[in-house]
Amino acid sequence: MSSPIQFKARWVIPVDRPPIENGVVEIHDGRITAVRSAQPHEACHDLGDVTLLPGLVNAHAHLEFSLVQKPFQPARPFTDWIRSLVAYRRREFIPTSTVQSNAVNLGAIEAAETGTTLLGEIATSGWGEAALPTGSPRIFAFRELIGLRPEAVELQMELAEEWLRRKSEHVTYALSPHAPYSVSPELLRRSVELARRVDAPVAMHLAETREELEFLAHGRGEFVEMLKSFGAWPEKGLPLGRRPLDILQTLADAPRALVVHGNYLADDEIDFIAARPQMSVVYCPRTHEFFGHEPHPWRLLLTRGANVALGTDGRGSNPDLSLWNELVFLRERFPDVAPSTLLELGTLAGARALGLDRECGSLTLGKRADLVAVSLSSAAIHRNPLEELFAVRNKMVWRVGIA
Repeated sequence: MSSPIQFKARWVIPVDRPPIENGVVEIHDGRITAVRSAQPHEACHDLGDVTLLPGLVNAHAHLEFSLVQKPFQPARPFTDWIRSLVAYRRREFIPTSTVQSNAVNLGAIEAAETGTTLLGEIATSGWGEAALPTGSPRIFAFRELIGLRPEAVELQMELAEEWLRRKSEHVTYALSPHAPYSVSPELLRRSVELARRVDAPVAMHLAETREELEFLAHGRGEFVEMLKSFGAWPEKGLPLGRRPLDILQTLADAPRALVVHGNYLADDEIDFIAARPQMSVVYCPRTHEFFGHEPHPWRLLLTRGANVALGTDGRGSNPDLSLWNELVFLRERFPDVAPSTLLELGTLAGARALGLDRECGSLTLGKRADLVAVSLSSAAIHRNPLEELFAVRNKMVWRVGIA
């Protein structure tokens, strides 16, 4: 039987309790067996002037765009951005899935190298875990489902059932009915029913733009024009008078539901999510800024008691896949928010959204030893490191003792 390993750091930040100066995290057989202050003269692997944290959780990413050098343009109108994305997919991925495998591979490496140990990925055709490199984050692969026409439903459900039959040690298979403008009410309902039967989480882009709200309520606007140009508009149209709340009521039947973006959630929709612990909102801060959206309600969601996790989205709307840089961005934009709150958004809240908060997201006895170490500035060495933690983008972050 192996012996425990002790890692010592200038600071240990468990997330679920206050920081520990000159702290030690003990690991045995891939699990955390102690989080405590160092004892005089004890033998440890001394990491020096660093902070030990739980691994970061990126709750929403599109690794397929990891070869993109800069975000797609134009950012507005949103449907023109979608057209650029679709053109890229058709140009790069239809001839061969090798390009997508390479992109997923590189994206997983980038995420791992910037401290992410758990990632929620939107998987499209050609996605395969065989391409994932050694040391990748553990992945929840949400299979994207798309279809507004009635004849698309059965085909998409066959795909979903086959997807959820997959087994892997490092990948959890889940579903993502894409968005209200690309998924019919029937496909949404049936995908949630399937997810409930097999206890799989569901992720859906929702309340992303004002134009989406117009589409749901009145069945008109730029989304209709785009869908008709793609040949995807159903002949009989779609039900009118809907809003994100109607979608949320269906999603609430899933074992876990990730509401991706949620930029334009109304007050009663925020209350609906907050009242349901199986539901989370995934906020992608730099993508939100890229599109020039109105202020995101993430602080109101937190005040109401909702779980808010963070994501990077993909390189189609973000310059990189660093969850760390999302935290730095939030610290710069919202200096009034406690850094401990921000750190929880990027760790424990993400694990909670994916249903793994008993396994990871904090340095807690019994949890998996998913650790990252962050280099400290000289100021943080002598003060509470939470105040200095997110001072610099692209700070050195590396993984320690991954189970």
